[in-house]
Amino acid sequence: MRKSLGLLACAGASVLALDSLLWWGGVQFLEHRLASASASASASASASASASASASGVAQSVGCPVVFQHKQRGGWPFRAQVSLEGVQIMCGASAGQGGVSYAVRHAVLDLAPWHPLTVQGTLDGGQVLAVQAEKAPAGSQKPGYLLLKTDGAPVRISLPSRAAEAGTLLFRTDFLHLVPQRGVAEAHPVTARGVSGKLVWNSHADVQASALALSFAAQRAVVAPWADSVDDVQGAVSLPGPMARLVALWSPDDTASNDPPASDAGNLGGGESPDGGMGSTSKDQLASSDHGATDAGSPSVLPSSPSGASPGYAEILVQHVGGRWRRLGISWSGRLVMATGGTPLGETWLTLSNWRPFLARLQQDKTLSPAQTVLLSKLTDQLEQRTGGREGPLSVPLQVRDGAVQLGGVPLLSVLATLHSVSLSGASAP
Repeated sequence: MRKSLGLLACAGASVLALDSLLWWGGVQFLEHRLASASASASASASASASASASASGVAQSVGCPVVFQHKQRGGWPFRAQVSLEGVQIMCGASAGQGGVSYAVRHAVLDLAPWHPLTVQGTLDGGQVLAVQAEKAPAGSQKPGYLLLKTDGAPVRISLPSRAAEAGTLLFRTDFLHLVPQRGVAEAHPVTARGVSGKLVWNSHADVQASALALSFAAQRAVVAPWADSVDDVQGAVSLPGPMARLVALWSPDDTASNDPPASDAGNLGGGESPDGGMGSTSKDQLASSDHGATDAGSPSVLPSSPSGASPGYAEILVQHVGGRWRRLGISWSGRLVMATGGTPLGETWLTLSNWRPFLARLQQDKTLSPAQTVLLSKLTDQLEQRTGGREGPLSVPLQVRDGAVQLGGVPLLSVLATLHSVSLSGASAP
């Protein structure tokens, strides 16, 4: 009996020792990946600075260093876990250029035997996306500006354990509140539920591939100041490579330094340097960037440059962004160009499906004012003439000028506000 108990005790101690060894190895792996990411970014920055000093001066993208204020190990006995407080990640920095800064208050990364090829984690607390410039006057804070703030439920993420220069990040959350901080979108924060999506990156992308691609979906979304929701929201956006082109998205113009500095991002992140890394290379490559939004036409003005050089502009392919509002199907697609320090410019299309029943429900309602009835009748007649009475979706060309989507020179948001007021005073939501 004593011998059996002794064997059981030895077996149990061996299992605990092996489990502790595996846990420690997993924690060391996560920390090593974090450190590798920052070390790779620093090495790339030095190489980029040397190259720009002696050659063409073309901005080259580099890695994404990770810094944080506090780190804690956990997860024993079943998973290796690293918790980080005050995380900040700077991406896209290059010699003489700034970059995009992402900050989150609390992040947890874990590695477990049942998902050995992926690192899973949770992002909790407020998140900030900002632009920070590389150059600043001596003794002053780096100039920059906020792009986006988010809050809501914790965001669950999943990414390959060996992903740095190319890879895929999956994300999902039950509730998300997006608050844009610049431009026309600043007045239209978005509240979304049941959000999921995928972010794909490839720092080695050429002109035939995408440097970044984002696809997302949400069960329901509400865009302020309107109270009714858009259901079954879906979208896909890509930015054709090479990665150096993306500098045009955040390089400020002459007035950028007058904007408030991105202090929120600095408050969320920054601190001690990581002592482990999430690095190496994934074999996942992005699909060719010439898919989607092919019917959107071309921008009126498209700069040209030698192949492989940084052209001073970034292209944005909106493959589709859409949903259903009051049974009306809405989809927006197109191709945009953004020059350094400028605003988006391009030609896009708005496609409406099931629009005839939508207008018919408004016409049949008896609560419309006389002016609204006349407006709706004229709109219906014009659409019938345009389509020749044919069934099917309706596509309307939209121009993007001065950073705003326009319909016949009128900002689309103004058109939507008018249509929304007619809808609220007319047919009720189904």
